[in-house]
Amino acid sequence: MAIAFELWGQRGYPHAEVVGESHYGRAIRSLFGKDFKPDGSEVMRPAVLMPESGNPHDPYAVGVWIDGDQVGHLSRTDAARYYPVLIQLLTGGWAPQVTARVWGAEWDDFDGRGAAFRGSVRLDLAEPHLIVPANLPPSESHCLLPSGNAIQVTGEDKHLAELTPFLRPEGECWAHVTLHEIAERAARTLVEVRMDGVRVGRLTPKMSSELLPAIHHLAEQGLTTAARAIVKGNRIKAEVILYVVRAHELPDTWLGDRPPETPQEHAPVPPPPTGVRFAIPPDWPTPPDGWTPPSGWRPDPAWPPAPPDWQWWVLVWE
Repeated sequence: MAIAFELWGQRGYPHAEVVGESHYGRAIRSLFGKDFKPDGSEVMRPAVLMPESGNPHDPYAVGVWIDGDQVGHLSRTDAARYYPVLIQLLTGGWAPQVTARVWGAEWDDFDGRGAAFRGSVRLDLAEPHLIVPANLPPSESHCLLPSGNAIQVTGEDKHLAELTPFLRPEGECWAHVTLHEIAERAARTLVEVRMDGVRVGRLTPKMSSELLPAIHHLAEQGLTTAARAIVKGNRIKAEVILYVVRAHELPDTWLGDRPPETPQEHAPVPPPPTGVRFAIPPDWPTPPDGWTPPSGWRPDPAWPPAPPDWQWWVLVWE
């Protein structure tokens, strides 16, 4: 049985439209139970996005399921964009899950048949390149802090080489980071930010003080502090932004003997939808005239300078 994987990038306001709800009115109506109000009811529920590779009408169809019942589909356009990432999660044993806003009401069409139920479903769904992190969770015992407001990391300009592998044609991606207490001069302590065990920046003294109590709390339990971060930029300028709650915002349920484990903490990272990407080092010479890439590789048009200077390539999966 697949394990629920809470997709990254959710912002708390479902906006992505689901189509075909009119075919699943009974299932949608059942979600309200006895609390349904004919003039309009709304509930927030977790929804699973299920690729339907056997769908006879669309091989890239993606069904939307709530409480074991289907309530609609992603639009044909959206399904084609999300299918590659979702199918990788599903085949890895993970059920992609997002928050859904479900609305329903009974309207009288004045045709003599009485009131009829109508429902709609919207999803808190980020862009395809932002629904999974770009790297694996930390290998050591750790706890992922809850999501919160943005905190800017400083000093990324000194670690551009370490950040370059995380740069994406879309301009940004999510990644796991770990937070570590470091001692500076004058007995000052700061928070150092690492990705895959490598330093990529640190927090200011003020921002460090907002997170150090949580780091200490986890360290006492033998756990490394992990967090979600956005990496954005290009080859000459990159930045890292944490999205994490401050220590004083942590809920009481999180402050027990062991913080609650997040379902997505051990989730795999599916490959990019178009294939596996790698960068040719910038000090390599320009390929000679007539040179062609290895079999199965082509210039990646998603990265504008790729065709002229041959910097980025993508393996196309047939």
